Amino acid sequence: MDDTNRNIAGIGQETVMPLVVPPDDSLRKEIRQKTGQFFSDRKILPPVSYSQLESYADTLISENHWDRDYKAFVMVCGGNAAWKPVVGSVPFHRRMLLLPMCLRNSKLCTGVEDELGLLCSECGNCNICCFLREAEDLGYIAMVAEGTTIATRLVESGKVDAVVGVGCMDVLRKMFNSVTKYSIPSTGIPLLTCGCKDTTADAEWVSEEINYIDRDSTFSLLNINILKEKTSALFNEARIDAILGTSDSATGRMVKEMLMAGGKRIRPLFTVLACETFDNDPDQDIMAHLAMSVECFHKASLIHDDIEDNDSFRYGKETIHTRYGIPVAINLGDLLIGEGYRLLAESGLPPDRVALCLKAVSKGHRAMSLGQGEELMARREERILSVEEIIEVFRNKTSAAFKVSLQVGAFASGADNETLKLLELFSDLIGIAYQMKDDLEDFRDENASSSFVDQSILVSMLAAQAGADDLSTINEALKNKVMKDLQILAEKYRIREQLNAMLAGYLESTYRCLEDISDLRLKVALHEIVGKTFADYV
Repeated sequence: MDDTNRNIAGIGQETVMPLVVPPDDSLRKEIRQKTGQFFSDRKILPPVSYSQLESYADTLISENHWDRDYKAFVMVCGGNAAWKPVVGSVPFHRRMLLLPMCLRNSKLCTGVEDELGLLCSECGNCNICCFLREAEDLGYIAMVAEGTTIATRLVESGKVDAVVGVGCMDVLRKMFNSVTKYSIPSTGIPLLTCGCKDTTADAEWVSEEINYIDRDSTFSLLNINILKEKTSALFNEARIDAILGTSDSATGRMVKEMLMAGGKRIRPLFTVLACETFDNDPDQDIMAHLAMSVECFHKASLIHDDIEDNDSFRYGKETIHTRYGIPVAINLGDLLIGEGYRLLAESGLPPDRVALCLKAVSKGHRAMSLGQGEELMARREERILSVEEIIEVFRNKTSAAFKVSLQVGAFASGADNETLKLLELFSDLIGIAYQMKDDLEDFRDENASSSFVDQSILVSMLAAQAGADDLSTINEALKNKVMKDLQILAEKYRIREQLNAMLAGYLESTYRCLEDISDLRLKVALHEIVGKTFADYV
């Protein structure tokens, strides 16, 4: 199919749309200018979903009487306009220029290809060397390569914060999917000609985007990689001693061991993220106390969960109760809970903010205990929870934990009420989606044991649809821990496909929630976290 009439597809949808770039320079400039003004006037914040871009493009085309064949081009300009304030705030040395190899003169090019792309020899037979030199002189990382994989990896690694990319409309479409998934600040410049060979670009436009910077901008991205490093740095022996003041007793050493143990540190990361979002210069000692507090609560819940689930291993090591016995493990969990509350009380926050944090934590503690209680009673009664019941368990356990983590940082830093409500909804949705993802991944493993101990939404969905004979098989499989029988029935009833669809629905609701967040730094950061956490599902 010709490049001028391919499909452009958003998540979960496909629309046939001509991929046409206006040949007239003045019309391209008009579309860029009016689209930019449209987005600026309406204060539209990135990332903007495909369906939103499509709707904005329809409005702009109607208002300006542009040819509808240019809709995809208008959408590209819309995406650029949304990201412009962010890209403009990023220093040149934190940007990447990505050029396509098809820009070279195929007959006269003397460059050499390697595994990364084209090594330009600056022969002067095309514009590539001019663009590269212009960008590199400013401090850009500049590359000539096909596709967006390299750009995505560099952004994920934290080496660059924004991408200026040149490509055909089809490549920009694919780039849009990565931009949306990973919340990559970017500008896309479409080639004037297609065909994957000896293409041309609007040199003036490329140069303009390379050189664009807003030196008056006070905006700065929240780099998730840096926040992760800052969070992880709290959990070494020296920092734990400094913040907690742990004793050198056997119990004190176990506290340090638990806090230093593995894990993704998602909960303290959420706390640090919220602190950094709502306070441009947060007190680092206060923030450390809050993040450590949240991790204390989390590790306490893991110790108690391991006892209740009779799990023998966590993080590749024997669990506390397996090594030291149940009484010691219960006491250690209780101590960590006490430490969590003490850290909040002694954080140095004003009393009114301490009170808000304590209220959030105590409500979360209550919700998680209710959720765990529902699970334990169902296990005692050998009863499979309904789908509605298990979603409520997810809401009370994982969602509540995420909510507390964000609320502690947000309350401590003076977040506004509207954003607090949205963070509550976000936590609710993302927590349920996170557990669905975990159950899907766990259910793929024939040797997984947690599906026989924890309530699984796949088993709940299966039990809700199974006939009497199959329901008997399900109960026997759970009793005898025969995962394969459950997997066979799951295939029969297409349970995985149904749960994938349900998960997609929760992720769609999560993205809709993020659309309403007015704080650009928070919106971009949460988009990035969702995209990376659910990379295989969005």
